[in-house]
Amino acid sequence: MRSKDVSEILVSVGRVSAKFQGVLPAYRKPDCLISELWQDTPMKKIVFVAMALGVWSCQGQEKKAAGQAERDEWPIARGGAGLSGQVGVALPGKPGIKWMFKTEGAIVGEAVVSRDVVVFGNSAGLLTAVELETGEKKWQKEFEQSFEAAPAIHGNTIYIGCEDMKLYALDLMSGDEKWAIETEDKITAGVNITKSPDGKETWIVMNGYDGVCRALNAKDGKEIWKHETEQPINGTPAVVDGKWVVFGGCDHYLYTLSLADGKATEKIEGEAPIVSTVGTDGSFVAWGDHSNKVMGADLTKGQLNWDYSDRNFPFMAAPAVDAKNVYIGGRDKKIHAISRASGDAVWKFKTGGRVESSPIVFTNGLVCGSSDGRIYALDLEKGEEVWKVDLGEAVVAAPSYAKGVILIGSEDGTLFALGEK
Repeated sequence: MRSKDVSEILVSVGRVSAKFQGVLPAYRKPDCLISELWQDTPMKKIVFVAMALGVWSCQGQEKKAAGQAERDEWPIARGGAGLSGQVGVALPGKPGIKWMFKTEGAIVGEAVVSRDVVVFGNSAGLLTAVELETGEKKWQKEFEQSFEAAPAIHGNTIYIGCEDMKLYALDLMSGDEKWAIETEDKITAGVNITKSPDGKETWIVMNGYDGVCRALNAKDGKEIWKHETEQPINGTPAVVDGKWVVFGGCDHYLYTLSLADGKATEKIEGEAPIVSTVGTDGSFVAWGDHSNKVMGADLTKGQLNWDYSDRNFPFMAAPAVDAKNVYIGGRDKKIHAISRASGDAVWKFKTGGRVESSPIVFTNGLVCGSSDGRIYALDLEKGEEVWKVDLGEAVVAAPSYAKGVILIGSEDGTLFALGEK
């Protein structure tokens, strides 16, 4: 049987099961929400969307990409240090399924790419590297615990946190371990990578379920500073203007730390746990929480600009932010565009399932997945559908993009590459 035939069969079968999706699987329930509302019926599948492609990006990656004819890399979660989700190039035409790579565990963390190598983890504890162009396996390494975190890549090194409480540094081309450090709890968030304030070193900035934000030397994992909070931290920290580290915690607070020493410069209290990654652009930051709201704030003033709510459904996804709007998916099955200036609704697009996927923003459109088993491309101005691709598996994680390819992973363990065949 031809691979094309197999692909079509898998998509058809998966579409049936995708209709029953819409809740986070047990392994993705943040610990700080155990007492919150998780009352949906048992499910069979939930697919994450992980589209990744990218090489190392220092602070300002998103801005640099905007001036390029094509984007060649997606080295860390959300595409760059500020976690804006900006791609910096025009929305591609409707893609086909270029290739698929099947694993035996759910893919729940965004994939990344460097040097044309795609790297992603899964719930079975497998870390896999495949060729971007063909999907051919380069190597696969097995760990004792699962991966929810997205990898990050700098040079020839992969950095990824694991539920075994360790952060690993691995060789990109071989998967061989370079070093590892152990924390006090599992690590479910991707790390960020930036230059030190004096520009002499490369630092890793990471969060963990032990409630600690840490800065480490990327060369050997040596701790530079740490900042302790009262509750788990579930999202990747943003690095803004090479000065601040910004993240939300399960203790309801949005933190702004000095990159130089890890000391808090601002702290904004919210109304509910912040269980996902924030999005920033310049000094503006946006985030969703479990009180059914999206918040917007100015980091320079340390104050909330606005809060947005629509229906009584929480926002579990990370927002994308551009110069005009904030874009975020909700458990109300909708993708929301919110005015960055006022916090008012610009438009809403309804999908067929809950939107746990975090959108990425092109210069003229956005791409986001849904638990209905489809990935959607929408116009930025009116939120109208430009195209959609039926994957047959629910999408719950963020897409990413490089070299004309969109990558997306599923709870069934399939990594999809969408582009020209």
